[in-house]
Amino acid sequence: MLNQIKTFIKKRPFMSLLILFILSLPVTLHILFWGLVSIKAPKYQGEIRSDKLSSKATVIRDEVGIPHIVGEDAKSAYFALGFTMAQDRIFQMELQRRIGKGELTEIFGEKLIPSDQFLKSLLLKQTAETYANQTKHIYPEAWEQLDWFLEGVNHFLETESLPIEYTILGIKPRPFDRVDAISFLFYMGFSFAEGIKSDSLYTIMESELVGRSASELFPRYDFEQNASILESQPGIKKLAIQDPKKLNQNHTNILDQKIATKNNGKPKEITNLKQLVEFVSSLQIPIEPLEGSNSWLVAPSRSSSGGAVLANDPHIALSNPGAWYEAYIEYPGYENYGYFLSIIPFPLIAHNRDKAWGLTMLEQDDVNLYLETIEAGKYKSGSTWKELTYYKDEIKKKDGTTIPLEVAITGHGPIITEHIKGYKGRPVSLYWAHHHLENPLLDVLYKMGKSKSFQELDSASSMIGAPGLNFSYADKDGNIAYYAVGRFPILKTGNPRKILEGSTGENDVIGYVPSKNNPKIINPKNGIIVTANNLVTNQSLPGLGKPEGNWQPPDRFQRLVGILETQEKWSLEELAAIQTDSVSSFAPEYLEIVFASVKQPKTLGGKKVLEILKHWNFEHFPESQGAAVYDVFFYITLKELLIDEMGKENFEMYGELAEYWNAYRRFIRNPNSNYWDDLRTSGVVETREDILNRSIEETAKYLEKNVSASPSLWKWKHLYKIKHPHPLGVLPLIGGIFDIGPLPSSGGAEVVNNLKYKLMKEDWIATSGPSKRRVIDYGRFEESLTQLPIGNSGNLGSPFYGNLVEDYTNGVHRKILYSKNQVGEGKYRLEFLPK
Repeated sequence: MLNQIKTFIKKRPFMSLLILFILSLPVTLHILFWGLVSIKAPKYQGEIRSDKLSSKATVIRDEVGIPHIVGEDAKSAYFALGFTMAQDRIFQMELQRRIGKGELTEIFGEKLIPSDQFLKSLLLKQTAETYANQTKHIYPEAWEQLDWFLEGVNHFLETESLPIEYTILGIKPRPFDRVDAISFLFYMGFSFAEGIKSDSLYTIMESELVGRSASELFPRYDFEQNASILESQPGIKKLAIQDPKKLNQNHTNILDQKIATKNNGKPKEITNLKQLVEFVSSLQIPIEPLEGSNSWLVAPSRSSSGGAVLANDPHIALSNPGAWYEAYIEYPGYENYGYFLSIIPFPLIAHNRDKAWGLTMLEQDDVNLYLETIEAGKYKSGSTWKELTYYKDEIKKKDGTTIPLEVAITGHGPIITEHIKGYKGRPVSLYWAHHHLENPLLDVLYKMGKSKSFQELDSASSMIGAPGLNFSYADKDGNIAYYAVGRFPILKTGNPRKILEGSTGENDVIGYVPSKNNPKIINPKNGIIVTANNLVTNQSLPGLGKPEGNWQPPDRFQRLVGILETQEKWSLEELAAIQTDSVSSFAPEYLEIVFASVKQPKTLGGKKVLEILKHWNFEHFPESQGAAVYDVFFYITLKELLIDEMGKENFEMYGELAEYWNAYRRFIRNPNSNYWDDLRTSGVVETREDILNRSIEETAKYLEKNVSASPSLWKWKHLYKIKHPHPLGVLPLIGGIFDIGPLPSSGGAEVVNNLKYKLMKEDWIATSGPSKRRVIDYGRFEESLTQLPIGNSGNLGSPFYGNLVEDYTNGVHRKILYSKNQVGEGKYRLEFLPK
């Protein structure tokens, strides 16, 4: 063989060289790629000089890459912060500003035109320009500090190598400005997916259902007890759970309803609404806004250390780099250890030696959709016709050409259907409180960071118009507090959870609950406060009544309450461990019903499913068989229950809402719901028992097909994983270099460790979860703990790229290094000096 190769080389030297070149090409490209990455690696040591600096600032990075910034004045400190963030996150910042302003097409190509059209229709750029260009701001120094921060970012652009993403996309960034920062800050306040999809799908299902009530699919908290923030905290006596036997609904004549005519509705209009939901679901936006979170507070009377404790983990879409940039910043009169959006100089979440605060999404309904009547440039509002106003902009393509864009605006808000290809229904406008209220978010964040007490923090945050947030607060004096911020809109005729008729004026927002009347808890006697995006209160708010919202399922809240009321005192380590708890709180009740209904499965697979469920401890960890079987069974039962009424497309859309989980809790408890009957069968009326028995068998089939023919391999790790996707992860050949994962992990949907996947699409890769975990104990301040999902740096050449992913996956907290003694000399040191 060797002789044959030698002969071939002698006879065909050119061909031989070509073959050798082709064979060596992957290795050559690999070396070139990583060589380029290395050249573009950030420089973490040395000196940075600039004529923008007024004095010295020092950046010391600790062993995991967290920068500790100390400036001799505010200007130098914020310049250093901007430069430092740019070292680690400049490409993320590039995406953030393009999302806020609707400029993704320019770098990603024409497939992003619909996303840009939608983002511009949200008027984020317009409202950012109005706010940033005001002649008088509440706190002028906040805007000065933003400018100093942006000078640091732009100095990085002017003097340093840009990361590999810029080379791959072939783009050169322009300098960052105020509007870049503010437009993205506004974007993070808009959870568009939930409100638009929920209202639209409710309207669709109300029209299409036969012999069924759409309200059963969208129950929110109508039937939940022990699940509201103000009334259901640990230590409060729980109300008796309603007896399922008393939930007596009419279950007769279902067979006749199978052949009944459909509900009244306009089929063409419903088809158009489906286009709206499908359009929103298909948008390609590389950064998702906040969507959930856990938070709890422990008073000194309930903590082992004798100090107040705050625990908080906001839930956001998993990504690479992650949502938060972790940093400490200090200058005369100011210090905070914070979690920043990388395009904003003030932390959204922070702590210092005096106070700590965290946040979760309030989830109140501050978004409504209206069907509009428009003729000749006017829209109907009650008995009058009013002139549309317009926002004009353009979308820039990669080749430099532009597409003009015009957004029509009614009194409710911008028309969001105008640029949906093929949409021919009535125009739909978007009402969002942000468009109608003062919303000085930058001033708020600045003042929060400077505040010295709960009263100052409360006063600052009360200026927020949108989004709705639950704030958690603890301080060195032992105070704990919860307060809701953001405004609750008051509709003239109430909020029916669906698309509203816009022409009559009867569904308009007529005011807002005064911020002073927002829900609040200060130093409660029971000593613990829990929030988890659940119903804020069962009580009426002034002028509003019981608040409406896209409340997340109560499972996490009830699990946290159930844990925290089991002992009097809690240690820092115990509270940190709770953040990675993976117990399904609804499973015991659910499975009790299942075991009473399913006595003897027909197949060996079904028997194995039942056996595994009976021995499961309700935890979701990688080796667990019960977790895999339970979550598949949960899905199969839900599908068998609803697919006949909803159809595949609506069912998948429904899976993107919190409502499916709220509804399922209600369905399982209610054997008399008409939905248990399968419309696909003729002459048979199915019961809850029938569907549960069928689902046990179908679960076995699903696991055998999608996991393993051997039940011993039905383990959570063989079905479920987590992934931190990079925007360039979709590229062929090299895309996988940027993504981190998929990785086996503990966690699941609606457990405290809330790493959620797309259930209705049978996609078991978690797409969102805790974006950081943190426990601040004022009795043991310098031992406080945190986690960051993958690390601080998004630069592929950085030693801190993906360096924390293993700790996050395994649920390992690290100590927050706060004091100068803790930080020491650090791993790297960078000095910023005037030129």
